[in-house]
Parts: sequence; C-alpha cells; structure tokens
Amino acid sequence: MSNRIITQSKNLALNYGARRVFENVTFIIHEGDKVGLVGPNGAGKTSLFRVLTGSEEPAEGVLSWTQGVRVGYLQQVRTPPAGQTVFAAALEELADILAMRAEISRLEQAMEHPDTLADEKVLEQVMAEYADLLHRYEEGGGYGAEAKVRSVLRGLGFTEDDFNLPAEVLSGGQKTRLALARLLLRPYDLLMLDEPTNHLDIGATEWLEDYLRDYRGAVLVISHDRYFLDKICGRIFHLERGCLDMYPGNYSRFLQLRDEALLAQKRAFAKDQAEIARIEEYIRRNKAGVNAKQARGRETRLARRERIAQPVESMSLQDLKFVPQTSSSEQVLVLRDLAAAYPGRPLFAGLDLTVRRGECIAILGKNGAGKTSLFRILLGELPPAGGDIVFGLRVKPAYYAQEQEHLNDNDTLLEAIRAMRPMTEEQARTLLGRFLFRGDDVFKTVGVLSGGEKSRLVLAQLFLTGANLLLLDEPTNNLDIGAKEALEEALADFPGTLLVISHDRFFLDRLADRVLELADGHFTQYLGNYSDYRSKKAEREAAEKEAAQRAAGAKARTNAETSDRPGMPGNAGNQGASSGAASPTGGAGKSGGPKLTNPWKREQALKEAESRIARLEERLQSLSEALADESTYRDGEQARRTQEEYEQVRQELTDAYTEWEAVVESM
Repeated sequence: MSNRIITQSKNLALNYGARRVFENVTFIIHEGDKVGLVGPNGAGKTSLFRVLTGSEEPAEGVLSWTQGVRVGYLQQVRTPPAGQTVFAAALEELADILAMRAEISRLEQAMEHPDTLADEKVLEQVMAEYADLLHRYEEGGGYGAEAKVRSVLRGLGFTEDDFNLPAEVLSGGQKTRLALARLLLRPYDLLMLDEPTNHLDIGATEWLEDYLRDYRGAVLVISHDRYFLDKICGRIFHLERGCLDMYPGNYSRFLQLRDEALLAQKRAFAKDQAEIARIEEYIRRNKAGVNAKQARGRETRLARRERIAQPVESMSLQDLKFVPQTSSSEQVLVLRDLAAAYPGRPLFAGLDLTVRRGECIAILGKNGAGKTSLFRILLGELPPAGGDIVFGLRVKPAYYAQEQEHLNDNDTLLEAIRAMRPMTEEQARTLLGRFLFRGDDVFKTVGVLSGGEKSRLVLAQLFLTGANLLLLDEPTNNLDIGAKEALEEALADFPGTLLVISHDRFFLDRLADRVLELADGHFTQYLGNYSDYRSKKAEREAAEKEAAQRAAGAKARTNAETSDRPGMPGNAGNQGASSGAASPTGGAGKSGGPKLTNPWKREQALKEAESRIARLEERLQSLSEALADESTYRDGEQARRTQEEYEQVRQELTDAYTEWEAVVESM
C-alpha cells in the first residue's frame, strides 16, 4: 500500500431532520487501499457514500481530497445515448484513447499532405508529434482498447450477441452491469462501489473479484457478499449505530477481531459492575455507622465515576427457526429425465435426481439458464417439456421467490402475516417483532418496504407454512450480513429438506451437501459444499485438458509416423504434396516423434516451417491493424469474425513456432 492519501475525514456527522445518521466518522484511504464498508441495512453506508460524492452536506466535520484524484461512483455514470450499442457505450469510456486515435489519424494525413512534405521543418515537427503521440497511445493500451472492452463485458456476463444490442433495450440488471463495465474501464484513483455483485452470477462475481484485486487504484465497496469481501479487502470499515470502527484484514478477520473486542468489552463491563456493586454495598452498610464519613466520600466518588457502557450486540433476527408440521418420507423427490423449455427455446434436459430427507442441494448456473424454471415446474406452475416428477409421502413444499411477486403492495404487514394463518394482532406483532418489525412498522404497507424489509417479511411468511421442503430462490438477496447469518443458523438446524438457488458462496459453503450445476442445458452433480464443488470442478477440468493433450500428442505421433513412410505426403518420395497447414516436422524433436535423418528432408522441413511462420505473422499483423481500426466495429458481425480469426491465427503461429523448434532440434 502506498503512503499517498486519496481522501481523509475527521469527525464527520450527518443528520436527516432530527435523526442523527452517524457522527465522529474519521478515516484515511490511501492509494491502492481495498476497503469494505459493512453494517446492517439502514446504518448509513450509502449516506456516507453520498457525503463522499458531495450529494449530501455533512452536519459537522471535515472531508478533504488530495488534489487531482479521480473518483468513480456507479450512480454518477451517465445513461448511454439512445441507439448506442452495448459495445459502443462501453468503448466510449476510453475517450482518451479514442481522442489519441483520432489525432494520430490527423497527423498521418498531415504527414502525407504536399504542403507538409514541402517544408522540412514542419514535417520534422509533425513527425516528432506523431512519434510522441504514438508512444503514449501504445503505453496507454490503445492497440488493445477494443480487446479490453470485450474482456470486461464478457467478464460481467455479456455475450458477443449482446454487444450489438441497443443499450436502451437491456433489462434493469443488464443496464446495471453495463454501467459497472463502463466504470471499470476508466482509470480512477478511487472506485466507490455500492453492492456491485447484485445482478451478477457467480462466474461474473469471481471475474470482478480478480479484476478488483489487480486494480491499481483504491476501492471502497459496500457489500453484503462475505466471500467477495474476503477475496478483495485488506481493511473493513464497520458502521453501526452511528459509529464507524476500522479493522485490519478481510471480512473473516474482522469477524474474529470484532468478537474478541466484544468479549473484552463484556468482561470490562462485568468487572466494572462488580466493583460498583461492591462500593454500593459498602455505602449501604456504613452510611449510618462509625464509618459514615468514609461511606459519604465513596458515594461522592461513585457519583463522579466514569462508568463503562454496556456492550450492545448487533441487532438481528431473533430465534429464527423453521419447524415442519410433519416429517416427510425418507425419499422426498425423484426426477427422471426431466426437461424444460419455452417455445422455441430449450432450457435443460435429462435431469435425473433423487432427493432425500434432510439434504440441502444447491443449484448453480448462469442467469437465465433455467434454475427458477426448475422450481416453477416442481411447484406445478409450469409444465415440464418431458420426464417424470414424483414427490414422496407427506411432502409439504414452500417457495421463497426471488422476485417476491406474491406480495400485495396494498397489504399492511399485519394483514400479510394474518393472511397466512389465523392469529390475534398481538400474536402477529410478536412474530413480526422477531423479524425486526416493531412498533408502528406493522402498519406499513408492503409497497413502501425496502428490499431487505420485503425479504424479512417473506421469511416470516415462510416461517408460518410448516413446510418440510423449502425451495429457496436467492433467499439472501437484500439481507444484511447479520440477517444472512441468522438465516443460515435457522436453515442449518432445519430438520426438513432444502433446494437452494443462490449466488451467495458463503451461504452455500455453510449449508450445501450437494451441488447441481446447470450449464449448456445439462446438469452436473458434485458432492459437498461450494468449496468442494470448486475444487472438484477444477480437478475435472484439469483431467479433461490433460486427456485432450494426450490425444493431441497421440495424433501428432501417428501423423509423424505416417509422414515418414515412402509415398506419403510430406515425404521426399512425394515432393509434389502441399505443405499447407500440415506439420512440416512430422512430430520431430520436442513432440517425441522420430528425428528427421535425411539432410535434404530436414532442410525442406525447415524452409516450410519458416515460410509458414512468415505467412502467419503477416496475417496476424494485418488482423491486429484491423482490430485497432474503429471502422471494424461498425459491423458487429465483421468485428466478431475478425477477432475469431485473430485468435485462430495466433494459435496457429504458436504451433508453427513449436514445429520450427522441433525441426531445429532434430538437426
């Protein structure tokens, strides 16, 4: 971490009317810092961001910035103009690169102009400007600008087909991802991100983690994704009850240090209370006796004594338990060759699954792969495209919907709860209190609730179902970390069965017994939790890669043996054969095939290899220039074909160099 300070605050305070949001907020953010800002919903995290960006004026305190620092904040990214494509909207963020590109083109035209050519001094000056600009363009990554844009867009879940879509037709989640992509493309000294993993699937979240870890600027991020905070953060700011505390390390380290600090506070408070009780007992016993003077003196000192405040633990869901009304059979659900599809669009096929009582099965896959559709088929809301579904005896399912579409915006919280089961108002208030709805909160209508409040209301409704099979679609979305932890505890103790769609990897690590990954229309099963799934998937991919390499090696050796036989292509006995893309070495040298012993044949193979390398390098240079040309991207299909050919030629060139080295080693 650099010592250069990006921003610092001293005793910041913010009020909303008579309510104080926070006070005495003091911190420093250095260059390259990666800081997580955490705390319960409503603690003031986003309000602090608004103070930092100047959208809110602090009631007290001082906020200062180092001169010239560049700060990026997602809410400040402007909406792309109507008709602009996704790719163009993202590329627009590299305005400095595009400006240099236009200036380079102008200087090139100037160098070719007759008036410039006629004046040696002018030509020399233009050429010097051109050389300097070209150097800065190359240093700034100008030649790779489009490749960088493609990389960021793909990383955040956009496909090549999405690149040419008008930005205004994107869904809300896609627009948020596009805004995030545009933010990431600019070189800021400080990035401020408020829940950046919302609307990202696991693959995109992991890409973002890698990107932010390597990001040269500082990052200040609000997030409830504990896995994400563990991966990228070197410090944690904890904002709760108006106070900001700072901890070194990632989120897991913060939990450890916070618990240790809370324990120390509890011990200090208990010791202080015991001392106060001892003094009070002395005063009570001696106030009217021979030691009355000493007792009065101690009473005076006790009144002036600075007392240790009682530690206050974080407020979270209380006594959350899901209790089934009945126990299901051992075999809860059997799926045989299950398939799902929308008209003209297959989702998945061939799902065979047996679910047993007490299991927690996590379902992973990209957004739109068909995970929620699977739940809707199991609930009878959608017909399957094929296959069989058999529920066991006494199975009672309940569904937590990600979009919470079953809620009626006009219902009060009391009405929403009492509609689930007959109960008195007092009983409903008591239940809602356990989900942190207190006092007049119970008379709020559903339509005015925040996302986190709606999630807690749905959990309260789920609590009342008495179901023994819970189908949970992103149950931790909108919950703060304390609520997530309480929900995890409740589900860990749940004696029934769980099917869970979630992008919360911390949550999945705690609960999952099996992972079903949906990709390319098929499910793959992994035993264990999320970390086990990651490990086993990596092992499987490594094994598949090794098998592919062995197969390629075997094919190369076969080709080498064939090419050395008389009368076969590439042999001296068949000099008219085309040298094209076939290996000129026949797998010699490094490939492990037989060495070329015929001097004429070795010389011929070397010439063919060098000729092939020259052709490929020339073509690669041509494609590189095309990719650097702005006009290439006016036609999305042409841009895609050019990029694909570039990757193919680059791979062929790598192979050609390998073959050339093999020939050289055989000589």
